[in-house]
Amino acid sequence: MLTVIACCLLVFCTDTTYKAKAASKKDSAKSELTDEEQSRLDARYELGDDGIWHLKNIPDMDAMFKSIKENLTFLAKLNAAEKEGSLIKILQLSVQRMAKQSGSLIKEEQNKSAVCMFVGDVMCLKGQQYSAGVKGGYDFSPSYSYVAKVFKTADFVCGNLETLLSESNPITKDKVTAANGSPQCNGPVVLLKALRKSGFDMFVTANNHTCDWGPTGIKETKTHLDEYGFPNVGTHYNTKNQKKAGERFSIIDVNGINIAVLSYSHLINQRGYLSSSEMKTMVHCFDRDTVKADIEDARNKGADIVAVYCHWGIENTESLNSVQKDDSQFLADAGADLIIGSHPHCLQRCTYLTSKSGKKVLCMFSMGNFCSSMAREINSDTLILRVVISRGKGENGSGFEVTDASYIPCKVTTKDGHSWVVVPTNKKLNGGYSSSVLDGAAKRIAKIIDGVIPEYKG
Repeated sequence: MLTVIACCLLVFCTDTTYKAKAASKKDSAKSELTDEEQSRLDARYELGDDGIWHLKNIPDMDAMFKSIKENLTFLAKLNAAEKEGSLIKILQLSVQRMAKQSGSLIKEEQNKSAVCMFVGDVMCLKGQQYSAGVKGGYDFSPSYSYVAKVFKTADFVCGNLETLLSESNPITKDKVTAANGSPQCNGPVVLLKALRKSGFDMFVTANNHTCDWGPTGIKETKTHLDEYGFPNVGTHYNTKNQKKAGERFSIIDVNGINIAVLSYSHLINQRGYLSSSEMKTMVHCFDRDTVKADIEDARNKGADIVAVYCHWGIENTESLNSVQKDDSQFLADAGADLIIGSHPHCLQRCTYLTSKSGKKVLCMFSMGNFCSSMAREINSDTLILRVVISRGKGENGSGFEVTDASYIPCKVTTKDGHSWVVVPTNKKLNGGYSSSVLDGAAKRIAKIIDGVIPEYKG
């Protein structure tokens, strides 16, 4: 019996070596891949047949060899018992093994947790485009080089993509204004390459610039997000076929915990670019009945946690308006577990709301700009929201809740000869860099957060 096992192990190791060589050969050919192909290859999550985004099946070699070792040990003991002709010992060994496996599964289920990070507005404005210009194109990766190491410590990273990626229309630096003199946001598609490299997993797309270049802008932006392998929610293709249009929410299986992300905007700059039917089909505008139905649908389709992005509020002010106050409470009552605000382009306070069921729901009224070339102090102080989801009371019957929340203060500044770089203010998280600019940002951000959640210091 052991000879057979040894042969199987040899075949396994040979096969693993072959696969490693094949992977190495594939790596050497990476330069031949398109940006879209490389992005999909690098993505942590892929869409399953069940409509849920799952972690790619990447083998854990250490765990695999540990399992093989345990199996060989068990088989050796079983073989010895067989030679002794001891049926009782064989039964004891079998029962012990089943108990150990069951215990491991129970412990694994009980210890499930996920570290998730959420950020505000990922923009691609005129200044960013000029700064990222390189021979033959654009390179936006320097802007995210310092937060990439932080993102690597998370199981899931999501942000608000507040720019179109429509190659049929001029980008912002070539045509700054659209209809009625309003600013338009449209960037090079290659931005997604930098965002994938930095560690983003998903983007929401419902915001006031969604319609800046009409149905074409929406369609092309969503097409590129799909091509690059990013889960995205907030906009749709112009079709009433929901499967082809895209889900009204995305569910991500993060370490066995299903996290649904929803996205809505209270504000749309260029509504006139879309017909009423296109607006209804293609854009997630905030409507209470629709939002409530979406949250219920997400729960019915397996969501353990529901995170809702809302584009609301007044630009360039730390003050909240009545809509934010009223609709945040509505979202908490409707079943949201986490509320993330955007649009004001600056940080606003956060709070724990109490839902009508008694559940505490963290609401970040505005996460501010995560990366933009808006140069004012109020526009360049930002943060990363870090939440841990694990076993808890499970108010919605899922058994999971946000058990820990903290923030990582950051500053958009000039660094290493590059403009508009997002830098954590904590030296432990940015590689040992300190400055009065970062210190000042950290103090201002702490004042806004006001102790509601602690600073995460690594």
